[in-house]
Amino acid sequence: MNTSKIQQFLDELYVKYTLHTNVISESTFQFAAFADSINACAVKVVLFSDKRGPALVVYPAKDGLNFEALANVTNRNLNLDSGHQFKNQLHGFSIKNLPPFGRLFQMMMIVDERLQGFDSYLIDISKGDSFIEVDTKGLDTLFTGAIRKQFSQAVTAVGVTPVQKNAGQNNQVGNMSEDTDSREPITKDTVKSKVAKKRELPVMPEVGNQLIALKAESSIDLVDLVHLIETDPVISAKVIAYASSPFFSYQGKLESVQEAVYHVLGVDLSMNISLALAMGEQFQGPLRGPFGAKAVWRHSVYCAVLSQSIASKISNQADMRPGSAYLYGLLHNIGFLVLGHMFKKKFTHFNKTAEAKGEFDLPVLEKELLGISHAKVGSLLMKSWSLPEEYSVIIKNHHNSGYNGDHHVYCHVIYLANALLKTIGVGDAPDATLPLHLLEKYNLSEEELNDMLQIVVQWHENLDHLAQQLVA
Repeated sequence: MNTSKIQQFLDELYVKYTLHTNVISESTFQFAAFADSINACAVKVVLFSDKRGPALVVYPAKDGLNFEALANVTNRNLNLDSGHQFKNQLHGFSIKNLPPFGRLFQMMMIVDERLQGFDSYLIDISKGDSFIEVDTKGLDTLFTGAIRKQFSQAVTAVGVTPVQKNAGQNNQVGNMSEDTDSREPITKDTVKSKVAKKRELPVMPEVGNQLIALKAESSIDLVDLVHLIETDPVISAKVIAYASSPFFSYQGKLESVQEAVYHVLGVDLSMNISLALAMGEQFQGPLRGPFGAKAVWRHSVYCAVLSQSIASKISNQADMRPGSAYLYGLLHNIGFLVLGHMFKKKFTHFNKTAEAKGEFDLPVLEKELLGISHAKVGSLLMKSWSLPEEYSVIIKNHHNSGYNGDHHVYCHVIYLANALLKTIGVGDAPDATLPLHLLEKYNLSEEELNDMLQIVVQWHENLDHLAQQLVA
């Protein structure tokens, strides 16, 4: 439903409103944060249903939805609904961004009493980039005929309980054979040969394949996503731990994937984190050192956040998706994990040599000690797992500022992110210089990119905590 039709609907109800556009909000957390910045209350709407029909459940976005309390106060067996059977009633709205338009949708609304007492309210009307702000009178008009109960709860600061791997979880990674000759260079054919033996490389877990398929769909069903994540206990635990990080400022205890997705991460981030975990958790290699798993994930988290920020500022590329930039930032150095897993002796020597040197030219060191680059190995992995072409292309070219083939925009975004991170001693970029041709191509300035970097620096403790959840 386009904005003009929404405005017409509001005008017919004599609801006064202010329209906010061009706002980046890819999660409930960002939505609530933007509302706070304009002294408004962000309104969250979730579609439920039971045998009596659909119901829009409305509550403050920064609060936690207590599902048990909702069942008690409504005396209904309400379940999250994918929206498929009510598609015509929703007038083109996605269930991820439903406004409280019960009258328009011809659906009952169940409104939380905690929405009372605010001067203004912010309502999402267009997939996280357009909002309307209404006053108390306007909201009351929208809520005409709604049932008012209390079922949400304010979150209070509590300690984050660490989540450990399920000891009973079957480990899909077998014992890898050691290098037959640690002095012999690794070549593309060597990697392909090991991959072809299958037992030398973990297979993509089924949950990863299903996430890829789900990500390719034009509309992602929240219920399906939550259920899919829940099929893997390790990924579920890490998603909850990730969402519990101080970075997201959710001052409460998350106890389920459903809460993590609905209250903190949102669909895109939940999808991307789960996919990265499904791929990354399969590898066994050194944890420590400049290219051990801890350093790789820390760098990847920093790169992902910065890549998303840069992508959100690029307005002249129609296909640019900041959420995808985040995912590719997380995965761009997966080649190091593959090398540590498949070539243990050689990679351990490479890792220790890099640590001893302190300063080194990475491409030269990779050529001398490994015989192949991490970018090429990561690209081969993506192909062996039969992932969409962009994964292989972007991972292979993330250090190539001159690449102009398919998916080059994401390669350039990650290149810029890594160049910026190089200035603060994070990552493996060969150069900290920001290429002028990329700044001109995407209408970016060094000043605004450095401002983004400073935000990352300010967040470093929280980002480090995020990275720890991916490694744990």
